[in-house]
Amino acid sequence: MFCSRQSVFLPNFLLLTGAMVLLLLHSSTTEAYSGLIPADPDNPGKCIYRGDVLKPGVNEGIAPCQRLTCNQDGSIFIEGCGRLRIEKCNNGERIHMDKPFPECCKLRYKCKKPDGSPYYIERDAFGGDQQNKLRR
Repeated sequence: MFCSRQSVFLPNFLLLTGAMVLLLLHSSTTEAYSGLIPADPDNPGKCIYRGDVLKPGVNEGIAPCQRLTCNQDGSIFIEGCGRLRIEKCNNGERIHMDKPFPECCKLRYKCKKPDGSPYYIERDAFGGDQQNKLRR
């Protein structure tokens, strides 16, 4: 049976795309996220993320507030913070986008009191429990 490189690449690409979509959907309703992006079979030993080649080891400052670790086999361990859903509040705005992960996870939310007047709250979308889990 003939098996072209494209026929092997397509299922892997679709699997990776589906995993990233699920990761993004999950991050919109929860705090922190992490996962492993498999190596690209067409680029052995290279970490490719959104079309860019990452340097080996830890890569900080990847939008939107993420840390990517490029492994020797070309796989990428991704860590990031999502946005919390808080009733009667907006989606939140990052307070420290210029700081490295996880310091950039702090968000400021504009909320409404029952009388309609606004108030602001700050939350860390990368909670202490998650920090401990990812450090293990």
